[in-house]
Amino acid sequence: MEHRCTWLSRAWLALAAFLMVLPCGSAGANELTAPRDASEIEARIDAIWKQVDRMEAAHGDNWLTRRRADDIREIAMDVIADADTRASLQGGPGIVGYEDGYYFRTSDDDFLLRFRGQLQLRWVFDHRNKMPGQPFGKQDMDKFELRRSKLHFFGHVFDPSLTYRLTLATNTRSLANSPESTVFVENAFIQKRFENGMFFRLGQYKGPFLREELVPSSFQLAVERSMVNHAFTYGWTQGLEFGWDLDPLHLRAMYNDGPRQLNVGAYQAAMGSLLARAELVLAGTYADFETLTTRGTTGFGLMIGAAFEWYRVQNDDVEWAFANVDGQRSLGFTVDVSMFGDGWTAFSYFVWANGTNSLPGFDLDSLDSWGWVGQAGLDILEDVQLFGRYELGDIGDYRGSLERPGQTGHLSTLTVGFNWWPIGIQEVKVSCDFGYSFSNIARGIGENQNPSNPMTNPGSAAWPGRGNGWLPDYGNQTGQWLIRAQLQFDF
Repeated sequence: MEHRCTWLSRAWLALAAFLMVLPCGSAGANELTAPRDASEIEARIDAIWKQVDRMEAAHGDNWLTRRRADDIREIAMDVIADADTRASLQGGPGIVGYEDGYYFRTSDDDFLLRFRGQLQLRWVFDHRNKMPGQPFGKQDMDKFELRRSKLHFFGHVFDPSLTYRLTLATNTRSLANSPESTVFVENAFIQKRFENGMFFRLGQYKGPFLREELVPSSFQLAVERSMVNHAFTYGWTQGLEFGWDLDPLHLRAMYNDGPRQLNVGAYQAAMGSLLARAELVLAGTYADFETLTTRGTTGFGLMIGAAFEWYRVQNDDVEWAFANVDGQRSLGFTVDVSMFGDGWTAFSYFVWANGTNSLPGFDLDSLDSWGWVGQAGLDILEDVQLFGRYELGDIGDYRGSLERPGQTGHLSTLTVGFNWWPIGIQEVKVSCDFGYSFSNIARGIGENQNPSNPMTNPGSAAWPGRGNGWLPDYGNQTGQWLIRAQLQFDF
């Protein structure tokens, strides 16, 4: 029994000594008495054993009472608690992984950072017919381009209801204002969501108007959005939005700087604008409609939507091109329907806007413009989808371009193609389509703005653009056709 007590005492003292000399990470680096290497630790342990031997010699075999055993146990527990405290000062562990992008979050989920990237590598071939006897202009053009490259940073801070998103991008649209593509900010906003489904969003992002524009470029059905979308889109703007998700009804309203106000300063934005959008899910879930391919969905889904836009230029001497009008004021609306079933998807919308320009020189200061898009996709194999799209549009009393006489402003094009997911996942997609125009494709101001014309108006066609690959026709020729092939990689 005495031998057992002696062994027990030595064990408790050894444990206490070992715990007291444990290195304590970065917090322990501030302690002046902390051991620096293994030899110093060993020396301290030897000193403790010598102290134990002296105590045994002085008090005999019965020196270790229950009281002293409890004291030693208490010392050991204090040392353990101190070590835990020092470890807590080093910060909690983080969690790294991949889900909807690479992510890093704290163990308590108060902070989350996600990271995603997007690449779209494209080849385009366009053919236009020349006017009879026309000596200039190219009939065929083919080029490679980096259509889009983006980096998305998003997540939440302090708690999951306070979210943010920052998108850095470069694309061919930036070439409209510069001979060289530049890196710029697309999304930059903060959003606060409440338990009842309400949320507020402040910053720069796409205005809630056309659904085709609101669906990300990664999830389009065709290689590129339609020409109708190009003419009527609000694109990125800056402002404050209020939203309310009341399944199955989803509401959004935004006060903003007007259409296509990307990265503008406070005094550069010469407009005030209001947008409102409502969506009602009649079948399926709201998340099912995040894409226009509806890949990965099952069953039947149906959603209808409607939106309203209004803007006014604050300076009466300034005009702004939107919805095929160089106007100072605009009022418009859109209605859309989205649906899908097992192996098929369909989407259609109509958009109309009236633009007004009060500057002197116009016989008619107001002009209407409208567009309609219908598209559908059919899965013929597990990872192959065929699609088709037809679009119509018109600009009221648009009578041709000053540079290319004969353009009417009417739009009628058909596009067919396929999507292929070669490795069976959403992130890698190969798309190819062929488009044919039954009308001439107009761009720019027309004869309707020529002072010698008896009925001038502010019409200005905006169907083709750098992003969609279509080009303005030579005069009133029809039959332009376009081939687009694209590899998309999301990571």
